[in-house]
Amino acid sequence: MKINSLTIVGGGSAGWMTAALLSKYSDIKITLIESENIKTIGVGESTLQHFNRLVRRLDLTDREWMPKCKATYKTSIAFKNWRDGKGERFQYPFGIFDFDGLKNDPIQFFKLQSMYGKDLYPAEDFARFCNHNTFLAEESKLSRQMDKTFGNFNFDNDTAYHIDADLFGEYLRDNICIPNGVNHIIGDVNDVVIDAEGNISHLICNNKIIKSDLYIDCTGFKSLLLEKNLNVPFISFKDELFNDKAISVRTPYINKESQMHSYTDCVAMSAGWIWNIPLWHRLGRGYCYSSKYIDKIEAEIEFKKYLKEIYPSEMVENFKFNHINIKQGKHQVAWKNNCVAIGLSFGFLEPLESTGLLTSHESAIMLCDVILRRNNFVSRLDIDSFNYLTDNMIERFKDFVVSHYTLSQRFDTKYWNDCINVGMSNRYIKQILNFNPDNSLGIIYIAAGLGFNPINKAFLSEIPSHNFLTMLHHEWQTNKKMIIEYLKDLPSHYQYLKDNIYK
Repeated sequence: MKINSLTIVGGGSAGWMTAALLSKYSDIKITLIESENIKTIGVGESTLQHFNRLVRRLDLTDREWMPKCKATYKTSIAFKNWRDGKGERFQYPFGIFDFDGLKNDPIQFFKLQSMYGKDLYPAEDFARFCNHNTFLAEESKLSRQMDKTFGNFNFDNDTAYHIDADLFGEYLRDNICIPNGVNHIIGDVNDVVIDAEGNISHLICNNKIIKSDLYIDCTGFKSLLLEKNLNVPFISFKDELFNDKAISVRTPYINKESQMHSYTDCVAMSAGWIWNIPLWHRLGRGYCYSSKYIDKIEAEIEFKKYLKEIYPSEMVENFKFNHINIKQGKHQVAWKNNCVAIGLSFGFLEPLESTGLLTSHESAIMLCDVILRRNNFVSRLDIDSFNYLTDNMIERFKDFVVSHYTLSQRFDTKYWNDCINVGMSNRYIKQILNFNPDNSLGIIYIAAGLGFNPINKAFLSEIPSHNFLTMLHHEWQTNKKMIIEYLKDLPSHYQYLKDNIYK
C-alpha cells in the first residue's frame, strides 16, 4: 500500500500529535476531522521522559511551548500510603542509577537495611541511595547547574513535564499542523463505508465524501473506526486492574512556592488512588477508583474529605467535579487493513504511571517511522511489526501498573486485599528477584518503596566480613547530610520556572 493521503478522525492530544509528526516529516496529504460535540477526557496532564522524544522530533523549545501549555517540570513520581497506608511516601525518580563501583549497587542498600534496621534505612531511602535525583524531587528544587554531588543528573534527559493536554493539542494544531498544510475539518463523521475487502472506502462528514489511503482512529474510548466499524475485539484488563471510574477536578493554588512540586503525587485511598498534578496556573486532581468496592457518591465523599485537608470546606463544595468512565484494556490489534488506532481508541491504562499520553505519542512516533521507512510504502510486514510493538508496549505497561498493587502490603480494605492477590507476570517476578538495574529500573523503585527486600539477616550470615558495609554506612550517612545542605542554595521548582520559562 502506498500512502499518499490519510485522514485522522478525532483531535485531542493523540490526533494533533500524530498530525504534527506526519505533517512535519512527510509529504502526505493530511486531513483531520474534529467534532465540536465530543469532549476530550481531559486528565492526560502528566508525562514521562519518553515525551522528550516527541518534543525533540518536533523541534520544540521549552521557552517557546511550555508557557502556551501552562507546563511545569516533572522529575519523579511519588507514592503515598501505597505500602502500609500510614502516611509513608516514596519516590520513583527519573534518571539512571548513580553507580560508584559497588557503593550504589541496589543490593548494597538491602544489606545495609538488614544490618542496621529500617529506622536508619527505611524503604523510602532506597531511591535516595541509588539516585540522588530523589532529593531534588522531594525538595522540589531544580537547576541546570549541578556539581558532582548529583552524579548522573542530566536536565534534558531526567526531566519530563506536567502539561495541559488540551492546550498542547491546540498548540500543535496552530503552530505545526495548520502551517504545514493539515486540512482541519470541524464536523461529525456520519457514516463509515466499508468496501468488499473490509477496508474503509470513505467517510461521510458534513454531507461530503472524504476518501484517503489510510485512516487514523483518534476517537478515544469510542473507537469509532477500529472497533465500531472494523469490529476489532476489545480485550479488557478488568481482572488485573480493578479501577473503572475516576473523578477529576481542577483546583487553585494556595501557595505556588510550596505546592508546585516537581513530581506527580499519587495518594492511595480506600478503593483506588488520588493524583495531584501541578500545572503553572492550577492543580489537576482526581480520584481513580473501582466501582466494585465503592460507589459514585461514596467516592466523591472520600475525595472531598481529602481535599478539605487542603482547602476550606466551602471552597471544596463549590468545586466542579467531573465523573469519568475508564475502560482499561486493549484492542486485539491497533492496525487493521487501512485503519490505525492511536491513543485511547487502541487501548488505555489508568493514569498511575502516566501511560495515557505515553502510549499515544509513542504509537504516533512508531507510525511515523513505519510510513517514512520506505517512502510512504507499507506492506504486511510493516503492519504486523507495528501491531507487535504497540501490543508489547501496552502489555509491559499493564504488568508494571499491576505491580504497584500486588506488591503493596496493605490489606485494610477489601479492595487492597484483592489487589495484593492479583498475580504478577513472570517477566516482572524475574526482574524483582534479580534487581538488575540494567533492564528493570522502574520496578526496582516500586518494589523497594513498597517494602520488598530480596535479602534478609540470615543472608548476611553468609558474608564473611561486614567491614565494607560499615564503611559504606558511614559514607552514606555523611553524603546524605551533604546533599541536603547542598540543596538549600538551589532554586525551587517554582522559582526556576519564573526565572527561566515564565519571564
